[in-house]
Amino acid sequence: MLYDLANTVYAATLTFLFTPYCEQNFGGLTSLGVTQTWSMVLAGFSVPLLGVIIDRTRRTGLYLSIATILCVVAMAGWGISQDKAWMLFCFFIANFTYNIGLLFYNSLLPSVASEQRSGLVSGIGTGVGYFGTILVLIVLLGIEPKSRQFELAAAMFLIGALPCLLLVGDRRPKPPASSSKGGYGVAMRGAMTSLLTTLRELPRHRALLFFLLANFCLVDVLNTAVLFFGSFTKNVFEQAAQQNTLVFLGHTYSGEQGLQDFFRLAGLCLNALALLFGIGLGTLTDRFPLRVMQASGIALLFALIGGAYFGGNSPLGFMLTLVLLGSFGLSGIWTAGRKIVVLLAPQERIGEYFGLYGITVKLSVIGSTIYAVVKDSAGTKPAMLAQSAQLLLGLVFLSLVRLPQHRQANAK
Repeated sequence: MLYDLANTVYAATLTFLFTPYCEQNFGGLTSLGVTQTWSMVLAGFSVPLLGVIIDRTRRTGLYLSIATILCVVAMAGWGISQDKAWMLFCFFIANFTYNIGLLFYNSLLPSVASEQRSGLVSGIGTGVGYFGTILVLIVLLGIEPKSRQFELAAAMFLIGALPCLLLVGDRRPKPPASSSKGGYGVAMRGAMTSLLTTLRELPRHRALLFFLLANFCLVDVLNTAVLFFGSFTKNVFEQAAQQNTLVFLGHTYSGEQGLQDFFRLAGLCLNALALLFGIGLGTLTDRFPLRVMQASGIALLFALIGGAYFGGNSPLGFMLTLVLLGSFGLSGIWTAGRKIVVLLAPQERIGEYFGLYGITVKLSVIGSTIYAVVKDSAGTKPAMLAQSAQLLLGLVFLSLVRLPQHRQANAK
């Protein structure tokens, strides 16, 4: 759970500090969006292979440590130089290692929770994780210079991750000697063979196939929201703040400082609610994982529509839609998604299945590129509404998923 908090520090720093900084200093978001896309594509093609490797070697904790340390170092590199090429290079490395680290972290879920309680533990982790964003908003947002923000965020990530890196390991039984001997070269070749076999068989595993397609579409929207929430909020309410018409619950937010204060408030509300939803949805997810994920997708759809409609016009409407419904969608999709993978995967192939789950997460980067391009060419609100197409498609795929009845019954 502390690792969930720690890696959310990275996501929050990206959303509330790094992306607005890049937009202000790079003259737009296209370069950042494209870099995000390529880093996720590389992670997407890596995680299925890495998932099979951890099933064959069971050294999940070691791989998690390596990925986390590389991410922390690259993240600290954002503060070394303001050169655009350097910052985008460090972002590429940090984002790649952060995302493959999530594979190793998720694969440890069956080692710390029984199948009957995996939804609860996943939900608590998701909820506690959002406290990392609250820390970033309270501790780091006002710190100057910006380079100091990035260095402190990297330190917070490392400190929060250390208990998991030092104390949690893969507790599954060791694999047969025949599957693990011969070093990493043999493991790599065996992993590739196993992965190709699974991919060829995927059309026959309809539940897994439809879930992966659904997750691809839904998480595409989540990745975009994580990256651009801060930029969107500032853009839609900037004019109202300058005209002294940004009023929320009787308080007027005026000028640049007022906009910064409202931006911080929106971020705090989003993540405080996501914390509560994550913890609250855990037990419900153990009983009805598909329904929780479907409800979360619908909530996220209305959040997008409400954010575009109320943004810049009604701070209260913005908070009740993009912030409230968006926080429910964020928590529910992450919590239920991990639970569904556990129900679909045999224990001895949990890494492989999380690897396939991971590729849908990492390659869900169409939205970030679309958002950046549409925003720079047509405006912020059209960029937000452009995300609803893949969200609707994801809900259609999710309606076709059927979980194994015996495992779903045992999980209740």
